[in-house]
Amino acid sequence: MGDVGTARCDFPGGSAKDLYRSGRKLLDNLPGHVKIWTGHDYPPADTRKDQPMAYLTVDEHNARNKHLADGVIEEEYVSMRTARDKTMGAPRLLHQSLQINIRGGRMPQPTQAGLRLMHLPIQGGEW
Repeated sequence: MGDVGTARCDFPGGSAKDLYRSGRKLLDNLPGHVKIWTGHDYPPADTRKDQPMAYLTVDEHNARNKHLADGVIEEEYVSMRTARDKTMGAPRLLHQSLQINIRGGRMPQPTQAGLRLMHLPIQGGEW
């Protein structure tokens, strides 16, 4: 969304260059009235919005997307996105999400007991 910008690129297979180029390809080639529907919107606490938004038009993104607005060059974007991603902690459900995403949305196969198990890393500490 315009006030939040673009998603992070530091997950496995992520690329700030690829995200920039993909975003610019859409914004440079689609008509201005076309709506780009966002999968989710996380308005910052200091936002002027009182509700999350479902979409912005191409013209609205070009005018006010804080990361991909007209005039933002690739090197600037990649530098900003890479630096910002380094400051962000892992999402709460990262490991579970990756296991499902890698399988194309399919859950793990059930065990003989019928359980579908996810693998979770354990960091530090003694048992």
